[in-house]
Amino acid sequence: MNFKLAVSALFVASAFAFVPGCAADTAQDEADAEESAASEDELSTNAAKLVGAFHGEGSVHPPTFEGLVFKQDGTFFGDVDTGIRCFRAPCPSGVHVEGKFSATKNYVRLSPKSGPATQFYGRYRYTIAGDTLSLSSKTLGATWSNTLNKEASYCAQPSDCRVQDLAQPRCMGSWTCGASKANICSYKCGGFVPPGSAIWPASATTLVAENSGGGFRPPPPAGSTCAIGRAKYTLDRATRHLAWETCDSPDNVTPAHTVTGSTTITVAELAAVNAAMNGVTIATVDMCGADKPLYQITVSTPAGSKTYTDSFYKCQGGNRTYVDGINGVFSALRAAAE
Repeated sequence: MNFKLAVSALFVASAFAFVPGCAADTAQDEADAEESAASEDELSTNAAKLVGAFHGEGSVHPPTFEGLVFKQDGTFFGDVDTGIRCFRAPCPSGVHVEGKFSATKNYVRLSPKSGPATQFYGRYRYTIAGDTLSLSSKTLGATWSNTLNKEASYCAQPSDCRVQDLAQPRCMGSWTCGASKANICSYKCGGFVPPGSAIWPASATTLVAENSGGGFRPPPPAGSTCAIGRAKYTLDRATRHLAWETCDSPDNVTPAHTVTGSTTITVAELAAVNAAMNGVTIATVDMCGADKPLYQITVSTPAGSKTYTDSFYKCQGGNRTYVDGINGVFSALRAAAE
């Protein structure tokens, strides 16, 4: 995923173009007439058919809904991959939408919670076949369509799980996002950390993950300026901007040097990082490992920064806070940077 190119003007124009002429007017008139003729009971019945969580198929060209949740109380939320890719932040590659919805027999209307409506709100023509929801909208393009599949839940972050009225075991614990399957909510009993003191709280702004490099491997080629395997990832949670430094030797013969890069990761990639971070727990068992690079993560919040160290070396003690599950964080960040 290194050095993603910005979307061309042609693509953006075609993806968001309004369709002129009679086709758009006819669809609008049809939707207006259907909505005006619908009774409250019909609107309620049709809305009930949509209640649930839907995941985008992920194989179509954006803009697409990565996830969409219709709730029993008539509200909804979702995430859109706009298809825009940039060299530097801020980059609007993902948009979160939320508000109220209503549905007639053939159309669903998404209304914003507050503020002006973007092109992702408004009416969509829809069909439901089994667990498959299909959407189309002339506003997003003459041939635009989006297919989503129903799942037990959808989340881009754990807070999404708490608002879906999901069944929860009768134990102290916490929701995680993507623990068993990408963008699916799961609840983990035990290891409960009081709000505000979690390793990856909602208030976290920045994550820095550092791999010192080295470990059980041959020494770096002569002339190298860094340790083989060394890596540093810096993620801005709000903007989804990810920057990295890695030590690279293409063939383990050529001298290794630091390579840098940056990108704006997708909502799904951020969800994977969130899931990995929510899987990090304070270590309770001493380990005395060897020949592994030192892994550390630093989490910044408005209250300050806290560094956590891989429990692989917990027996070394000191003033460090040792954690389990840190490997998954590096895997998620590395995948997002590729």
